[in-house]
Amino acid sequence: MRNLHLNRLLSGIIGTFLLLSLETASTEAATPAENNERILIVVGAAGQEQYEQQFANWVARWKQIASHKQAELTIIGESVDARFSDLELLQKELQRETDKTTATWLILMGHGTFDGKSARFNLRGPDVTADQLSEFCDAVEHPLAVIHCFSASGPFLKALSADKRVIITATKNGHEFYFSRFGGFLAEAATQPQTDADLDHDGQVSLLEAYLSACRATNAYYQQKGELVTEHALLDDNADQSGTRGDQYQGLFKAPDFNSATETLPDGHRAHQFILFSTQEIELLSGEQKRKRDELEIKILELKQRKASFSSLNKYYLTLEPLMVQLSHIYRKLDKNKRRVIYDPLVIPANAKKTGK
Repeated sequence: MRNLHLNRLLSGIIGTFLLLSLETASTEAATPAENNERILIVVGAAGQEQYEQQFANWVARWKQIASHKQAELTIIGESVDARFSDLELLQKELQRETDKTTATWLILMGHGTFDGKSARFNLRGPDVTADQLSEFCDAVEHPLAVIHCFSASGPFLKALSADKRVIITATKNGHEFYFSRFGGFLAEAATQPQTDADLDHDGQVSLLEAYLSACRATNAYYQQKGELVTEHALLDDNADQSGTRGDQYQGLFKAPDFNSATETLPDGHRAHQFILFSTQEIELLSGEQKRKRDELEIKILELKQRKASFSSLNKYYLTLEPLMVQLSHIYRKLDKNKRRVIYDPLVIPANAKKTGK
């Protein structure tokens, strides 16, 4: 009898979700798409002409990404401002009021140093330390992705790791001090016309997918040269300050660690919500809809992570149902005849009927 009740409850949840997801209310108009993201690029001191040209190429690719996303773009380090140093400009930009911004991308490209105690990113003028950058970033309350495309950047991960943040470093520690090529492969992965980075074939390249592609390309570069790999990138987006290497993933999923007893989500889920580039025409959710959708997805995934801790399946499904219904309401507002909606397959089962064309 109990199993029958659970089956009916589960069927009701799934039925409600699919019904609300796939129906389009004729009285509701589709919310116009808007993108309130901002991209902040910081170009450090090049040191040599060959590096200056490489950084210019990386910046050009990120400009392409910003234009494609229709995101607000700010670049520090391309020109000289006699009033402020690059360090002061970076601080001012991160602490600027951004009430309408839904996400910020901070990309730092250049060279880094580590003296055994303190890690620094080399700017024109005073450098910025990991602790300073962490303090600057504390002013950003919305989701933030910080991408360190420079050598000896590993210590920045622990300093900046926090909730609602994606932290990527080009090296695993401060002792990998040779020039890092990871940043170039990362920008390239998202801007190639025919890219293999779109692992889930949803028409978009997420930050997680670009990270995994860049890790593979970086390793392939050193193998082709017959050289020892001198950089090992890390990604952290669950605020555990540890980070995950690219070779620890199987597809988009981090390989399970049976020795870990933590209940936190593995790294990668939040990074998969940051979209770099679309490989085909897709009308995205509005900024506010995407923010709510991303929050609900994380809550659902965290709930699934804790499923075994519930005293009964009944309590688990009763907790899951309202979250799924809220998620379905977001998709319901979209006109399925005009929009192709992309959702996270980790949240919605792969065998569920998809919304859109």
